[in-house]
This record gives sequence, C-alpha cells and structure tokens, in this order.
Amino acid sequence: MLKNSRVVKSKNFNETKRIVVLLHGYGTSGEDFAKVGDTLLSKILDDTVFLFPDAPYQCEAGVGRKWFNLNTMSFEELRSGLEASAPLVYEFVQKAAEEYRCKDISVIGFSQGAMLAFEMLYYPGISKIIPYSGIFAFAQDKAIKSKADVLIVHSYDDFVVPYKNAELAMENLEILGLNRKVITCHDIGHSISIEGWEDGMSFIRSR
Repeated sequence: MLKNSRVVKSKNFNETKRIVVLLHGYGTSGEDFAKVGDTLLSKILDDTVFLFPDAPYQCEAGVGRKWFNLNTMSFEELRSGLEASAPLVYEFVQKAAEEYRCKDISVIGFSQGAMLAFEMLYYPGISKIIPYSGIFAFAQDKAIKSKADVLIVHSYDDFVVPYKNAELAMENLEILGLNRKVITCHDIGHSISIEGWEDGMSFIRSR
C-alpha cells in the first residue's frame, strides 16, 4: 500500500471536481513534488485535490525513494518493475476516488514516475495521463483498458531519457488508437519547466 506524503487543494476550492495524482521520479519523494503543487499547480486548477504518494522503496543510497530497481534499463527490467508497482498505484487511485467521491482522475508522472503514468493505460477509469520525460514500456501482449487522453511532455535535449522515447510512445499510442499529443521542450534537459507544468494543467482543464 502506498502512503500519501501530502494532500494539496486548489487555492480556490469549493468542492472536489477532479483529482490529480502525481508520481515523483527516482531518488526523490512525494514531498518534493508537493512543493510545486503548493506554489504553482494549486493556483492554476480550481476545485482540485492534488495527491503525492511516496514510492514504496528506499533508494540504495539512503536518499529518496524508488518505484522499482533501475540497473540495466532493459525492457525486461522495466516490465518487471512496472508489473510490481503499477497495482499499488492503481489501488491508490481507486481509494482516492472513493474517499473524495470523484471519478475525474488524472495521473501525472516524471521520469520513473512517468513510466508508471504510462502503465495506467492498462487500467480503467483514468481520464488523463501526463508523462513528463518518461518511457512507455509497451507490452504488446497486455490489454489496454484505458481510454485516457495522453499528453507527453519531453525535452529534445534530455540525455537521461532521450527524446526518441517520446517519439516511440507517440507511435505506439497511435497504434492503440488513443488520443495523444506531444509537447516538445528545449534547453531544459531532464526536468520540467514552469511552461511544461502549465501545459499539463491546461490539458487537464480542457474537455
């Protein structure tokens, strides 16, 4: 079971109209993501509950957390890690939907968290998915159960998770017939810019 590091609500909040679950990257934490929720995201979307779960495992160095091991970055390693961690994320999503009585749920992820955001395509009931700088480890033998709209945000100069992964993800999403869009950033490397966050919030707000 995942632990929620913090709950952030919109600055203009009357009722829960949507839930946004944000999955942090390798070596960080939900609390790190919650900072941008406080300072930026909560000011953009009204009537939104932002949730920031911590990954289940401590990193080897003792600093930050991880969703699964990343040693070889092979497809087999990614699939093994995703198969183990994705059910925990989906369980978290389902419990949030019940607690807040809300069915409009978006999942955002960065880097390793983005891999898990992509993985939510294998589960039903999620409205929108926004992977920042991630990899879609597409398992062709596994049924896609989601009709979520997908926004990929990736920097062209990302040398940690190269931009070719965004292009490949778009190709696979097209094969699957899913609504998808890519926003290409420049000169930010493996990170999320303020503009990238704003693009993501606009995507969530759009119908």
